[in-house]
Amino acid sequence: MNFRKTTLYFSIFILGIILFDALQQQYYLSTYDIVEDGSNIAFSTLFINHLIRWIVWGICSIPLVIVSWKYFSKSNQQIASSRWILIFTVGFIGWLVSIFLISLTSLITNGEEFSVFDLLSTAEFFVYQKGITFIFAYCVLVLTLYSSSKNLVIDAQWIEIKDLKSNTGISNEISHDPQISIKIGNRLKLIPLNEVTWIEADDYCVKIHTERKAYSMRKSMKSLEEQLASYRFIRVHRGALLNLGYLDHVDFESSLIKLQDSSELPLSKSGAQVLRKALKENSI
Repeated sequence: MNFRKTTLYFSIFILGIILFDALQQQYYLSTYDIVEDGSNIAFSTLFINHLIRWIVWGICSIPLVIVSWKYFSKSNQQIASSRWILIFTVGFIGWLVSIFLISLTSLITNGEEFSVFDLLSTAEFFVYQKGITFIFAYCVLVLTLYSSSKNLVIDAQWIEIKDLKSNTGISNEISHDPQISIKIGNRLKLIPLNEVTWIEADDYCVKIHTERKAYSMRKSMKSLEEQLASYRFIRVHRGALLNLGYLDHVDFESSLIKLQDSSELPLSKSGAQVLRKALKENSI
């Protein structure tokens, strides 16, 4: 499942909870005459109130999303227990902050006088009304992020397996004019290899840079390095694959590479050794 679908399904999940909360509250108000003056509260008002509370929840969950994705997306192994504890701690803090912000918002919108006692009383009410639901939503959010990150890892590994089996993505049938094929939506974009200035690592994807534009491609850097070795592409850095044909100059002291289009690439120690050897072999 890709990121867009995951976001869509999770948004539908939260929207369903909001609708359920609003309908449940309307049922209780209309059935048990909870409102003192006997007036009816419109469903739209109840829906907006719950929507605002979940928006506050969403804002408070941003740190949890950042921390969780940082650990999930950067690790192909089991997540350490210390990191799970940190994720839990960040989520708990976000939960507390969301409860108090919702309580404060409720006091302000109802025009009540603010006091610490009123804030704590209102917070206690929302702990019972929203607390468990918020915790459940946090758990679903973390599990969704974890599942999405593992799917990315599986996709990247599957791409490498396909590359080893068939070398798909680079056309070697016409050796004098090889091309890279990139899927863009439902279209297939063919880029002549001699137009590629360098290739950049981008998580589980790569960016194919040309003088005019950059294109994203679902492929591993390792497989591209192996496939393009015979086309004068050199791994000069963990995140950069250089086309020697576009090299302008290199500064080994400052570990910097300058391309003909003025782009600058970093140079690692191991990359410097490989580049020195390649320049020696390709120079007169």
